[in-house]
Amino acid sequence: MTPAEIKSVAARRAFATGLSPAEREAEAARIEAELTAEAKAAEQAKAAAAIAAEAQAERQRIAGVIKTGADAGKAMQAARLAISTPLDATGARAVLATLPPDASATAEALAIPEAIGTFGTQAAVNERRRVASILGHPEAADRFATASALALETDLTLAQAVSALLAAPKAEARKYPTFEQRQREAGSFGPSFDNGGGMSKGERIDSMWAKAVKDANASIGAAGLAGGAMADLTRG
Repeated sequence: MTPAEIKSVAARRAFATGLSPAEREAEAARIEAELTAEAKAAEQAKAAAAIAAEAQAERQRIAGVIKTGADAGKAMQAARLAISTPLDATGARAVLATLPPDASATAEALAIPEAIGTFGTQAAVNERRRVASILGHPEAADRFATASALALETDLTLAQAVSALLAAPKAEARKYPTFEQRQREAGSFGPSFDNGGGMSKGERIDSMWAKAVKDANASIGAAGLAGGAMADLTRG
């Protein structure tokens, strides 16, 4: 109800009590305050529910992208993609198809970017930041599956998730491939990180992701990711 409607309802209820004019005035004020508090609480609950729904939707999007990557042995690169771009599982599948498996990727390609994508509602951005803080924490490095479950199946804070991660066993340390192995498996995946043609590490990462997204856009007939999302994707 609007403030005017609340005042009208309060006056009607007070008038029906059979009190004296002074008492009715006091009763109307009491009822008005009570109704105002109820209306405010209802609005706050509605807003909180909307925020929770937006956060849950973003969590589900990220989970879908990571699952798509996990099915192809590219869960960690999928996580980077989900945190950096607004792609859903279908769009991410096209990009991931151009990337090597996580086991053949460099540490830079697997890193969760510190600068997350800023697309979506504020609730979605906040949720994405929470998920990224958990997946990108050093304790998640050898516990990615556990970290993903904590980040995407609960609403734990970073501190709570890290405490849970410390209690979980570490997986076998990832073995980085040799230069020759990466050459064989990389295909058209941009420049090698061991032979960058004079480019800096950051430039090589940018080139790698830019080529992956370009190839994916070509394969799905897309005009390309938005400039902001592309910048977020290539920024580690």
